[in-house]
Amino acid sequence: MSGTGTLPKRVDDIRQDPEWAVSITGLVKTFGPTRALRGVDLHVARGECHALLGRNGAGKSTLIGILTGLVKADEGTIDVSGAAAVDGTADVAMENIVACVYQKSTLVPDLTVAENITLGAYPCNKLGAVDWRKINRTATALLDEWGHGALAGRLVSDLEPIERKIVEVCRALSRGPRVLLLDEPTAGLDGGSVEELFHQIDKLKAAGVTIIYVSHHLEEIFQICDRVTILRDGKDVLSKSVSDLDMDELITTMTGGEASATASAIAGSGADLGDDQLIISDLEVGERVSNFALTVRAGECVGLTGLDGAGHVQVAEAIAGQAAHTAGTIEHRGSRLPSGRPLAAIKCGIGFVPEDRHVNGYVPQLSVEENATLTVLHRIRNKVGFVDRRSRRKAFQRQSSTWTIVCSGPTQSIEELSGGNQQKVVLARALASDPDTIVVVNPTAGVDIAAKNSIYATLGELAGQGKSVIVVSSDDDDLRICDRVIAMVKGRVSAELGRGFSEDDLVRAIQGADAPTLDDNPHHHQEH
Repeated sequence: MSGTGTLPKRVDDIRQDPEWAVSITGLVKTFGPTRALRGVDLHVARGECHALLGRNGAGKSTLIGILTGLVKADEGTIDVSGAAAVDGTADVAMENIVACVYQKSTLVPDLTVAENITLGAYPCNKLGAVDWRKINRTATALLDEWGHGALAGRLVSDLEPIERKIVEVCRALSRGPRVLLLDEPTAGLDGGSVEELFHQIDKLKAAGVTIIYVSHHLEEIFQICDRVTILRDGKDVLSKSVSDLDMDELITTMTGGEASATASAIAGSGADLGDDQLIISDLEVGERVSNFALTVRAGECVGLTGLDGAGHVQVAEAIAGQAAHTAGTIEHRGSRLPSGRPLAAIKCGIGFVPEDRHVNGYVPQLSVEENATLTVLHRIRNKVGFVDRRSRRKAFQRQSSTWTIVCSGPTQSIEELSGGNQQKVVLARALASDPDTIVVVNPTAGVDIAAKNSIYATLGELAGQGKSVIVVSSDDDDLRICDRVIAMVKGRVSAELGRGFSEDDLVRAIQGADAPTLDDNPHHHQEH
């Protein structure tokens, strides 16, 4: 296995040693009062697949940003295949040496595969016009190496998830990089697609391409990677061959071996829970969720969590009618919810905050008050069927007061608001219909600490009022406000944790490793 030699100590040694494709020493990056990286070292051998691991906030994204040139380091030395960058300033262009395939797709859906692969570098003929034949030849040649040459002329919007991932990789490889960064490359892929991707990664390694592999799916590390570097709190705390590691050591090193954690008391005290309010039985959502069951009581705050593709988001969308369930039942307050009908879910007392507010959380062209009242249009129409402006204003003012939305006025464009206030508008919209159960996905994504605490406080108040609150998130802070947390792996429940769960417990649960059940957790005292 590659990468087991003695690491070089000096930059001069690195430049003279052909073994190392990437060598970083003493990397420091500060954002205001936050030290994202604190003297990180990273050494990656040529032609190996090297895992870069760490919990959220460990510094992985900052390190990737520096390697791709999007972020400038404050201190440290970088050497990538002989191209040196000292104190974050490269002495040669890095863009043709390092390429990255990001977790979120950067493809343009309405362009063809060939156009996407050559985007930003379209070849021209002697007359200066775009050479479309050459574009298709170039893309087809790259795709042929993956056995997908026929994709070149298809629109990206028509592709399957694995096909899109292949196009992303081919675009990254189109300029002949020596180092390829893969950020959560298996997100959204099924088992067969993951195996196909791993086969192609092996081919890239054999061709001499060095791969840095970022993933939260730890079982993948043992399948595809040669060595591992783990970041924790902005520092590299372990660099080791995969063959010398097991899952326990990976998890303990990532979390710091935290034995316990103090749960937040902001929401979901679990003191006076009511009757069963939401009952889910034998739920299936396509191929993403199977045999899922959950009962939530009035006044209870329940967390749903898992890695990307675990199925927890699909469960949330099925409850809200945003995704059709293919089997099983969802009952709310004695009424069976129809499959895939959002308006019916709203009328049955379900409130919903979607996963990404920028994609489907609000309508950019509408004002703050128009967005906040979208779920109650059927209640604020006049006799002729048009929206009554006075009724809408009253409805918005109630929500604005509850959520303390900071804006210049009800008619201000929602796009002019801060991220925290945009999220509050999305939450206000979900609660405008006065639901009995509120399902919130990533409730505090992209908001500052003040907005975060405000959102937690309001969710706590809702639970205190007897409403059921379901928090769907991978953020530890979001989950600590819950009475209990349901972890999912590959569409099924893997563990149930009570209040006061440790970080180790949570990581083991979402990885499918042995984790304490609700009854085993010494911090859990409320019977559910």
